Formats: sequence, structure tokens, C-alpha cells
Amino acid sequence: MISTSNTVLILLIAISTSSCALFKIGSTSSGPEIVELSQRSSVSVIRLWKAELDSNNLRAAAELMVHSSGRQLLAVEKYELADDLQRWEKAVDFPITGAQVDTTSDSEHSVTIVLDYYRKLYFNTKRQNNLWFISRVKQ
Repeated sequence: MISTSNTVLILLIAISTSSCALFKIGSTSSGPEIVELSQRSSVSVIRLWKAELDSNNLRAAAELMVHSSGRQLLAVEKYELADDLQRWEKAVDFPITGAQVDTTSDSEHSVTIVLDYYRKLYFNTKRQNNLWFISRVKQ
């Protein structure tokens, strides 16, 4: 026969090996990061701009840019921007691995984007009518 102390010991071993975990060590994220491509924030407009360049849609990328004063670009300025956009298209052909936002004012942010863990691009962004636009790109 099995003694009472052995029964308790067997019962404790059975409970401890078949029970659920009380806590989890490590990250609690359940899936991949969701990236918003819109003009609702300074970082998301840069991601949208990069997506347009990745898809070789230079016209749409130019529409996301404004003059450094904040005014919309003239058609001739967008046309002159085409060479720069082609150059930036090659420069941003890497995944975005980090972003840092410095708030200059309520309507202006300086954003640093890290590409492929070591390449950096610097952006100035401006908000107009609750939409964000890129006013400067610097390598």
C-alpha cells in the first residue's frame, strides 16, 4: 500500500508538472509590428514616402513634399525634384530599422530614420491642415 505521505508527494509532483505557467519570461508581443502608411504623423509620412519610392512612384513621393517654408511645391519644383527623388530612391532601398523624432514645435518635427541598422537619413517635416509633409531630406 501507498502511505499518505507518498500519496501527497505524488499528488504534488503531478500538479506541479501538469499545471500552467504562472508567468512568462520574455516579450509579450504577439505578432509583427503594424506600420501605418499615412500622413497622420511625421514618421508615418516618411514611411509612406519611402513606400512610394520603393514602388517607383516618384510623382506620389513628390506630392508628400513641401517647400522649406511650408508652402506646396510648384509644378516646376516637383519636376526639378525628379533627379533628387531618383537618387533618394536608391539611398532608401533598405528596410527601416529605427526612427527618432525630435519635436521642434507643434507643427514641425526633425526625424532621423535608420536604414539597415547603420545608414541614417534626416528629415524635416511640417504639419499643415492636420497632414504631415516632408520639407527637407538630408543624408
